[in-house]
Amino acid sequence: MTAKPPLQSGLTLIELLVAVAVLAILLSIGMPSFQSMVAQNRATSAANELQSTLQFARSTAIAQARPVTVCAANFATSPPTCITSPTVRNWSGGWIVLQQGQTQPLRERRALHPSISLTGHPQRVYSTTGTLLGQTDTQFDLAVASGPGATRRVCMSLSGSSRIVSGDVVC
Repeated sequence: MTAKPPLQSGLTLIELLVAVAVLAILLSIGMPSFQSMVAQNRATSAANELQSTLQFARSTAIAQARPVTVCAANFATSPPTCITSPTVRNWSGGWIVLQQGQTQPLRERRALHPSISLTGHPQRVYSTTGTLLGQTDTQFDLAVASGPGATRRVCMSLSGSSRIVSGDVVC
């Protein structure tokens, strides 16, 4: 009986190089759209979270029959406090929900992802009927630096309701 020659398995160097080249081409085509998708998802997620907080504050003000404030937060203090300067419009560091007369937040959100910019009036105050008190600036602008077109705007009516729009749509 003669011995059979051993079967060779695996890839040759040329086959491996061709596979790596094809993979590199596919990745170079797909990465920009993937980064754009991640930026769009970050913008949507942050806008949804802000809108959810605003709806929570409004419903709490109505249910508890006490004004509720949503504001950009200073987390350097314990418990966190509202940033009261009217010139500070940056909400990217997070926000809190406070019921009138309370110091402990009902809800808080720490800093957003570093690529997200969120700006708006430093605070929103909901009356016991769910309307906004003393507000004229009723929008938040949100942008994600790592993705073109990854912008959202949270538009609020003086009645207290809110909606999210994409891009630079005017509220």
